[in-house]
Amino acid sequence: MMDDLYEKFLPQFVDLARVRLERALETIARSDPNAMTAVIRELHAIAGEAGLLGLGPIMGLARQAEDLAKRLRDSSATDASPLVAALEELKQALERVGPKNKPGGGA
Repeated sequence: MMDDLYEKFLPQFVDLARVRLERALETIARSDPNAMTAVIRELHAIAGEAGLLGLGPIMGLARQAEDLAKRLRDSSATDASPLVAALEELKQALERVGPKNKPGGGA
């Protein structure tokens, strides 16, 4: 039963997380410091959903990126390159997620 649920929701999570990451990257590219809260929300959602699916590494990367986004929002810094790098790392990690890599599963 859990395998069926996992196989149903994992692809949905990955698709939605990709969309959220693209929105976050587009927001950062606009260099609008007032929009950083939207980036934080996207990352928070990815972290929560990854946690529900037992995807600890994805959750950890999303939380790290969320922390970077909060620091950028709350400071006078304008260099978003660490945040962009974290988003790219998260994006790559999402590409490695699949049914074979489910928690407690195979390779």
